Amino acid sequence: MSLSEFLKPYLKGPAVDRLPALPHEFLYGPDASMRLAESFRELTRMSSVLVFFDERTRTVAGETCIGAMKHSGWAVSECLVPDGDDGSFPVCDDLTMRRLQASLPAADAYLAVGSGVINDLVKWLAAEAGKPYAVFATAASMNGYAASNVAPTINSVKSLFRAKAPLVIGADPSVIAAAPIRLTTAGLGDVLAKPVSTSDWVMNHQIFGEPFSEEIVGIISHTEPAYMDCPEGVRTGDPVALRGLMDALVLSGCAMTLQGSSLPASGGEHLISHTLDMKAHVEARTHDLHGRQVGVATIFAAALYDRILNMEPPEFKNALHFDASYWGSIIDSVRKQHDLAVTRMDAAIDALRKPGAWDTLRSNLKSRLRSPSVIKHCLALAGGAHRLDDIGCTREAFGHAVRNAASIRERFTSIDLGVATGLLPAAIDEIVDEWLM
Repeated sequence: MSLSEFLKPYLKGPAVDRLPALPHEFLYGPDASMRLAESFRELTRMSSVLVFFDERTRTVAGETCIGAMKHSGWAVSECLVPDGDDGSFPVCDDLTMRRLQASLPAADAYLAVGSGVINDLVKWLAAEAGKPYAVFATAASMNGYAASNVAPTINSVKSLFRAKAPLVIGADPSVIAAAPIRLTTAGLGDVLAKPVSTSDWVMNHQIFGEPFSEEIVGIISHTEPAYMDCPEGVRTGDPVALRGLMDALVLSGCAMTLQGSSLPASGGEHLISHTLDMKAHVEARTHDLHGRQVGVATIFAAALYDRILNMEPPEFKNALHFDASYWGSIIDSVRKQHDLAVTRMDAAIDALRKPGAWDTLRSNLKSRLRSPSVIKHCLALAGGAHRLDDIGCTREAFGHAVRNAASIRERFTSIDLGVATGLLPAAIDEIVDEWLM
């Protein structure tokens, strides 16, 4: 599928001008590895490729991709991305990237074989080296395949780095179906965040004039019935449900690339997940998959929005608090982001105090949100995480993450709005008890 040709009829205005930034093709089928190798060669006119994988993705698809690349005339070298220092899965952070960068063999182009971390690391490395890259997806686990941004940890803080989208994305249905259900439902958690992240985007458009595109919002809507109408199909590996989910993940990444930021797919719910990740890093312990945490946080954010939008004009107050004791060794890095967030909240409150602004915001958001019950039900039927126990998180730890999530990024989200209206932190425990226990 040519993504530009597929999406062009849905778009107008500045988004059309950004179509060349999208991946050229999304290839889905049993012969995807061979078609990717041929397409990548034709698009780049290059001869050597460095194939990246970890211990797991090498077995799942790495060897197949290496064979396909060689068959298509590529000179192939390999890079095994090591697991984390603690023996856990690889991580996408500045330390890992620099270690890899210092020892990479020469190659004209890069191929990532994996999902979230492998794709982000290779996208980052390719951008730094000025090389084209492609990705062969091994799980329907996240929406970053087609995105031009990377979400690495830099100086221990979850950050955004502008790179370039891959030229080609490939996926074999049998590989996607064989992926662990935890990975697949992580992808579901990622795309189910769309109504909440869209609402955050609309809010930033109204308050700050952030560019907004109804067309970009709508590009994944037609794929939603494949997994929303029958979430059990995600759990059982139904080909239609998995194809719909994979399409939604790729198109969600396209939305971010077309917008030039993560706004179309990432809001306050993602910041809660990032905060859980960062706290785990500080305490040198593991955490659950990003998308699984996002799914749980999306239920929370939807319930929070439900309460916010039923409020009469509140007494706005910038009560964004910096908890120095929470952040441990990364306190200085987070404080810089927190100070930006405080300034942003001041500006938001000034805008929301204007006559009619609150009623306009409520009107703009109410039609876009899904109820927390619909999101929770979908995740539960799919076998995904929908309670704190499912992600190994205590009530206290999740509450602290919500309290501190607004400090890690300048973006104004549902969490910031909850603080500004006075609902947070007081309502955290009530929402958690009602929806996440």
